[in-house]
Amino acid sequence: MPSEQVYSLLFQSRDSTSSLYILFGGIVDPVSSRIEKFEVVAVGNSELINIPLSGATYKDITNVCQKIKYEGKQLKNLTNKLQELFQTSGRSDDFMEQLIHYINKREDDKIRYLINQIGNQAMGNTKPDITLWYSLIDRGKIDEAGSSKSSFETLDTEEAPEVTPDEAPVIPIGTPTGIDANIPANATRIQFKFILSPVSGIPVNQLRPGDQIVVQLIGSDPATLGIIDVMKLKMEDGSIKPVPATVVATENKGVENETVIKIGNDIFGKIYEEENSIKVRPYTGDKPAAPRGSASSASSASSASLEAGESSLLLTVLIALGVVGIGMVAIFVFLF
Repeated sequence: MPSEQVYSLLFQSRDSTSSLYILFGGIVDPVSSRIEKFEVVAVGNSELINIPLSGATYKDITNVCQKIKYEGKQLKNLTNKLQELFQTSGRSDDFMEQLIHYINKREDDKIRYLINQIGNQAMGNTKPDITLWYSLIDRGKIDEAGSSKSSFETLDTEEAPEVTPDEAPVIPIGTPTGIDANIPANATRIQFKFILSPVSGIPVNQLRPGDQIVVQLIGSDPATLGIIDVMKLKMEDGSIKPVPATVVATENKGVENETVIKIGNDIFGKIYEEENSIKVRPYTGDKPAAPRGSASSASSASSASLEAGESSLLLTVLIALGVVGIGMVAIFVFLF
């Protein structure tokens, strides 16, 4: 049953070194432990998200994000990746338990840490400045805009065309659309990358549902780490063993490609690629190549040991035959 009060969670992430800036607004239900809905956008110009969070509401942030997307000023690929990551985290019991606990305790540094962990999966290791604002509000006030417009003056919102929900919908958690509709709501979502095979691989834009391919799990989110642990994929040297996967759905948009895969029956993942030229290794039933120094080394050592043993045996036989031959010659000379 939905809670009568929810948390409005807003944040800005600014990394001036890489010129990457993120604006996020979300509604967190503390009872169901889920991010009910959210809006996020990534830009390369900090002025686009220059809005004081303390005077803003979830609706205000949603309007700003939608306006940026409507005008085509967002970093599309990064925005898509962040949407995907926040959807995954919003379904993760472990992530949500930590987030709600830290919000209740008002441990801002730990909230920033969780947010930065998601950002690092999309942008690499960065140390942005993260500004937070969260508050407990009545559910009926979720769609209320702030009373002050001074926060939006730098965005020229008075002159901006109104963005309707059809043009830039808020993404609701639990009702995926597009290619995400192929991932069951109760599935475990993992992060992964393709294992490539430049010579004999399948071009990524030619992958079809049912194709068997080889992937490698990556990422530091709780869901992926949990699957790596359960499947015992981590080697002694820290590397992750590749695993076979089945293509569930694909979507091609020019040079952009999205692919949904599954491992087993309830582990799913989605990946976004910007190049058609990469070729994905097909799974042929053979075990993926083991890391250097592990199984392959053991196999080589075993083969070498076997060959050495065979050589030793052959030498022993030859020596024995030589001794027998000398003895027979000696007997022949003695008798005759």
